[in-house]
Amino acid sequence: MKKSPLPMVQNTSSKDEKRTKKETLVKLLRWHFGYQEFRGKQLEAIEAVLSGRDCFCLMPTGGGKSMCYQIPALAKHGIVLLVSPLIALMENQVMALKEKGIAAEFLSSTQTSNVRNKIHEDLDSGKPSVRLLYVTPELIATPGFMSKLTKIHNRGLLSLIAIDEAHCISSWGHDFRCVSSLSNEGVDFYYQKDNIVPLNVCARPSYRKLSSLRNSLPDVPVLALTATAAPKVQKDVIESLCLQDPLVLKCSFNRRNIYYEVRYKDLLDDVYTDVSSVLKSCGDVCAIVYCLERTTCDGLSAHLSKNGISSAAYHAGLNNKLRSSVLDDWISSKIQVVVATVAFGYDLLYNFKLS
Repeated sequence: MKKSPLPMVQNTSSKDEKRTKKETLVKLLRWHFGYQEFRGKQLEAIEAVLSGRDCFCLMPTGGGKSMCYQIPALAKHGIVLLVSPLIALMENQVMALKEKGIAAEFLSSTQTSNVRNKIHEDLDSGKPSVRLLYVTPELIATPGFMSKLTKIHNRGLLSLIAIDEAHCISSWGHDFRCVSSLSNEGVDFYYQKDNIVPLNVCARPSYRKLSSLRNSLPDVPVLALTATAAPKVQKDVIESLCLQDPLVLKCSFNRRNIYYEVRYKDLLDDVYTDVSSVLKSCGDVCAIVYCLERTTCDGLSAHLSKNGISSAAYHAGLNNKLRSSVLDDWISSKIQVVVATVAFGYDLLYNFKLS
């Protein structure tokens, strides 16, 4: 059921009106998303972009980056543009927003021409209904779409540009080197200090072209979001996106609700048996077991199933239909455990409220 909209936030400067603005933002959060309060640096990022200021936000996975652009889309007239390389994430967020009655759309090559045409017609109309538009960096790089964005901006309808996975703009820097020998998924990997990063997510030349957004849309605030950025990369992102006097926010990556334990494989008699025992000791909980190779995924999954733990393997050696089926079965709790390569992390649909 579509919820009635709450009042928009007006640009004000007095302390009393600033307090009223914060209260309105909290009401939007509670009304549309069910959270009682903002977490970490969310409110600071939201207030910054609503005031027209650029912002760079370093926030851990699960830290609530999406609120930093979804709330502004509800709080201010116009369209918020979200640039993301993760199509699965775009599709899922748009679906979740629509279920909440929020006018959101995404544009990607996975859609039919009919669907894309309807979205473009809405954008070209006098009063577009869409409040939040998700697009890929490749689309931004096309002259036709940039021309459309410029027209939307000239009509005063573009309120914010949010760039997710903003570290991607720095991925061609000298800190990266190819280590394709580590690839088991049919794609190369890149190394940045201690991080192994899939090429299909991070080394995207189209991200470099996002620097043109500032020249084409000089007075639209830009919000750069990432969970992965060393100090040198942060500086490069800010310079590459031409952020002007940005508010730089860095959240703690310490997650008090996460328990960490390290077990050395060389000290275990049987790794598969140990994994099976750990899963059984946790009871009926959903889990992901990551492996470096597809054959290990298949072998461990078979071992778990044989020992009474419902599981399935997930990797690039499976066809799209089977991977989707495994993902759906895991999300709906039909299977307890997914044994996967790192590709699973980028196909995960973010349906869950992460605490």
